[in-house]
Amino acid sequence: MKHAALALALWMGAFAGACGSATPPPETAADKDDFDGETLPSEDKATAEAESAKPAKAEKTAEADEGEEHEAPAKSTPIQATKFEADLKKIGINLKKIPALEKLPTAQKKKVMPLLQKALGFDTCEGCHAEGDFKKETRDMKVAREMWRNFVVPLRSESGGTLFCDSCHAGNEHVLNRKDKKALQAFMEEEYQNKLARANKEDMECGTCHGDAMETKIIEKLWNIPK
Repeated sequence: MKHAALALALWMGAFAGACGSATPPPETAADKDDFDGETLPSEDKATAEAESAKPAKAEKTAEADEGEEHEAPAKSTPIQATKFEADLKKIGINLKKIPALEKLPTAQKKKVMPLLQKALGFDTCEGCHAEGDFKKETRDMKVAREMWRNFVVPLRSESGGTLFCDSCHAGNEHVLNRKDKKALQAFMEEEYQNKLARANKEDMECGTCHGDAMETKIIEKLWNIPK
């Protein structure tokens, strides 16, 4: 009876993994050691199915990463004037004297969030937040804070005008076509280096965003936000 119950439990676990469970429970030492010295054929089959599900999950992750490339626009999005300056002023935010996102008073922050959602083209708040738990830290929340800190706060348009998230994103999460590296470099020089300025009046150069070593993986390497 014990063998039958154990085999059924393993089979159900393998079935759930094969169906694509978002967070399959990891196999623990207790799971491995919970045997009485005998191995049933059904247990071998369940274990094989569970193991075969693991590469499938890795493959799905790889496909998701490739999908991010496919989501990129056919053409990189040029810099534009923000459409939300009047909305920001109504809630008491002056883009020329803007604090870090996390330092905004809670009442202001709640009113800013819908503007961020529109600027990035998200249908819901879950574009950055975990569903059902807005206080839970997510990677996208960390990225949004750093983009606010490194772009919205210190940068201006070439003429000194203010910028907001939609100045680059224009209602789309992905704004750069990365397939042609030379074209991307030319675009960034024209749009980000030549058409942007720094609030502190220092020169706007590639290193302003990429650092002195010209690190291309800004989020992971300079902001220390892992994938």
